[in-house]
Amino acid sequence: MTITTCPKCNGRGQWPERPCARCSGRGRVEEQRTIAVEIPAGVPDGVQLRIPGRGLAGDAGAPAGDLYVGVRVRPDPRFARDGEDLLLELPISLADAALGTEVDVPTMDGASRLKIPAGVQSQTVLRLRGKGLPRFQGHGRGDLLVRVNLVTPTRLSAEERRLLEELRRLRRV
Repeated sequence: MTITTCPKCNGRGQWPERPCARCSGRGRVEEQRTIAVEIPAGVPDGVQLRIPGRGLAGDAGAPAGDLYVGVRVRPDPRFARDGEDLLLELPISLADAALGTEVDVPTMDGASRLKIPAGVQSQTVLRLRGKGLPRFQGHGRGDLLVRVNLVTPTRLSAEERRLLEELRRLRRV
């Protein structure tokens, strides 16, 4: 709900000498209005955007004030946000951690290829530069930070158990 200048008396409150019937002499009327607001890319949660001239109508036909719109950003379930940087948790297997691999990881613009180096340790953070959010009121983008999480199998086939025991035997030498 907003207050706008009375269209009948143009905010004077009279038509022509008597109080205006539409606004009861106040010069302004309440009306429901929907406006489109452009939300800039990368806007942080809690920011208030100023929309000039779209607020309450001024007294006696004066220009309208500014409208302030509070922004609430809905979190993306895939990422945690730290400013313009995004954090992604990436589960990988023991074999992929030991041997290295390449995987597709989600970004805000679709999938990107990430090289996991051989011997990577759990909780290592790998960086994809420029794959985060656009900088709010600035240039460039943040980074996508990918935290590698080693997933240890809880069930092993007989063959997997045999191979892991063989690996353990070889590593003791």
